[in-house]
Amino acid sequence: MVHIVFTFCMLAWQTHCQEARPVPEGMSMAACMVQAQQIAQGWLADHPKWMLTGWRCENNIPRQRPV
Repeated sequence: MVHIVFTFCMLAWQTHCQEARPVPEGMSMAACMVQAQQIAQGWLADHPKWMLTGWRCENNIPRQRPV
């Protein structure tokens, strides 16, 4: 299973960050790579106080805390 993982930080407090996995499991690695920007834009439209600081596609990797 491939997961898309975004790291978002608050605009006002940029040391406060969190990971988000807004897409259900089960997408392919190619779909993850191609759709990441559109998915991130949708998430940011719904969360205007946050900024995207990174993203990755994970294949069978357990959830981890952001650095």
